[in-house]
Amino acid sequence: MLILAGLLVVGQAAAPPPNRPAPTRPGISWAEADSLERKLESFERRPRNAVAGTVNVTEGELNSYLNLSLAGKLPGGLQNPEFHFDKDRIAVTADVDFDQVRRTLPPTSAMNPLSYLGGRLGLTLKGHMETRQEGFGSFEFEQARLGPVSLPTELLAQSVASFTKTPQNPQGFDILAPFRLPYSLKHVRLQTGHAVLEF
Repeated sequence: MLILAGLLVVGQAAAPPPNRPAPTRPGISWAEADSLERKLESFERRPRNAVAGTVNVTEGELNSYLNLSLAGKLPGGLQNPEFHFDKDRIAVTADVDFDQVRRTLPPTSAMNPLSYLGGRLGLTLKGHMETRQEGFGSFEFEQARLGPVSLPTELLAQSVASFTKTPQNPQGFDILAPFRLPYSLKHVRLQTGHAVLEF
């Protein structure tokens, strides 16, 4: 039965629905993107007094959703994001088109050293994620690289804050501070290949 189910999933992923482009790289599929979209919709409909439970989100679902369902909606200049999960650890790679990033930056970002970069460079982030306090997560960076160059954590934090400033959030996003988990989640546990979301 498991083999039959796997073949059905592969068959569905092989032919994208009408009016949807075929995935441009291996490891992503519309079937997995749609699976995560259904889970996100169920999170939004979940009543606050619902019983506790867990939901698994796989690497394939997250990467498919980001690269297919959200294609064209990611922050300007960010392309081909890919997440990998291991026990309590997360690794993210992406391509950053700095020419496009610069066109979307607010004037106050001129003091950001990364705002003077041009062309496309690969970004790699690795670190340890945990949720010690219920409802909040934190991320401890172990490695940050832009192309072949290592980035100091402070420079990365300054750059992200500069790039994410909005009228609603004039300070930008602080990647070094604890953050509230979405959808009223209590904890997120990272395992090899998937994340366990606890309500």
